Amino acid sequence: MFVGYLWSSPALYEKYRNHEITKDTFTEPIWWFFYYIGKEMYQNGIRTLDDTTAYSFLTSRPIETGRKSYFEYYNQYGGYNSIEEIKEECRRDKGNDEYHFSEIQKYESLRKFQSESLIDVTKKDLVIKLTKMTLKQLQSFFQFKTSSIFSHINCGEVVEYNLTDDLGTAIDKMNEGEAMGLPLHDSPRLSKKIKGWRKGELIYLILSSGIGKSSIFMEKFIMALLENDEKGMMYANEENVWKARNLMLATISSKILHKPVNREKLIEGNFDQTTLDKLNAAKEWVEKKPKDIIKFYDLKKYRAEDVISRIQMMRPLGYGYAGLDTFKASSSADMARWEAFSNDAQAIFDCIKAEANNVGMLATVQLKIGKEYRYLDMSAIGKSLEIVEVASTVLMGRLIFADEFPGRKEALFTYNWKIDDFDGKWKKEEYKLDSEKTYLILFINKNRSGDTSEQIIFEVNYGINSFKEVAYAQMGKKSNSQF
Repeated sequence: MFVGYLWSSPALYEKYRNHEITKDTFTEPIWWFFYYIGKEMYQNGIRTLDDTTAYSFLTSRPIETGRKSYFEYYNQYGGYNSIEEIKEECRRDKGNDEYHFSEIQKYESLRKFQSESLIDVTKKDLVIKLTKMTLKQLQSFFQFKTSSIFSHINCGEVVEYNLTDDLGTAIDKMNEGEAMGLPLHDSPRLSKKIKGWRKGELIYLILSSGIGKSSIFMEKFIMALLENDEKGMMYANEENVWKARNLMLATISSKILHKPVNREKLIEGNFDQTTLDKLNAAKEWVEKKPKDIIKFYDLKKYRAEDVISRIQMMRPLGYGYAGLDTFKASSSADMARWEAFSNDAQAIFDCIKAEANNVGMLATVQLKIGKEYRYLDMSAIGKSLEIVEVASTVLMGRLIFADEFPGRKEALFTYNWKIDDFDGKWKKEEYKLDSEKTYLILFINKNRSGDTSEQIIFEVNYGINSFKEVAYAQMGKKSNSQF
């Protein structure tokens, strides 16, 4: 039937030109012969394949000594009468050339499997099952069988589940609050919004230089580990261990023991007895914790692979959280900076995700210079936008501008939620910002665990490393048009 279609409509030879059709494609020599002769005529410019043109073409072929001529084979196979008979069948079949060709390919594939002893032809039920399949079904059948056979190879990389299994256990886990992560220090608003610092997820904290990435990291995240006796890792490429220790002691004194220590005095030295007492009290508090609760890694020559290898090494020892300050692209001569940045982000996520090492990861990122708009969105990252694809949460912050205080041109409406005594509904109660203080507005640009429409306002005191949540705000992107 397939050959009949080709002789009826020779242009079909063009349609099947890119398919590999050989003598082995056909089970009977007669149909390979008529296929081949028709193809030869078409390639020689003949567009009507009838008895006359076939006779003229075949008699013009050179005769090889000791071999039958094309014309002798033509007569042996019934000549044009054989073609005319199948052309008549094709007229009744009404354009099913693709079906017949796929059947030819199906049986060709089955014969190849048989010749390689990959099909047990003594199993009649199997043979019947295979021959009843379409070509696509046959292909899918053997692909599935092959994949199943080799599924134990690298089986640690892919784990298969039935999504609808163990739903009762899923409800129990949710009821236990397992979905909530580690609560951030002194940040109930932010913890509620992002559901805490969750294992297996990546959080980005993106701010301009000098705004306080390292300070927020220490105050919100490292303090959360110490307060909850959770082991964590701290990777730094811009701060050394002594600066980190100084910042930790100052933060513990100010935020945990409520005995503020001015960070400027720590730099100046020559402490009075009061300051020494505060620092020693902070030291005594932290020394009650396990000695190895926070591992600090000074990345002298920053490479993302060094971070990944350490996480893999320390995770079996119970280190379930990690912070990278500051995340940037590994140097690479083979690719652009933004491409290296994106590749590093994917590699880090593949290391920390729940299916791998299940580590909660915070990475601070530098806000692109010149992108500190009123409303911070993903464009503030610049060409490295791809890094946010793997993040569960993206936090971006800036200091509040002078004209955003009450009574100014771009005054922000800041508020907290309060239950109304009259109707029992939650309503916004205005919170007045103090123009004499410093505030930071934190945008939640991506949040797989909740809402992104509200921003959180922090009252900032750099002197004692304090970022105190005070209110919410709700800016729209249209705010940038007024900037």
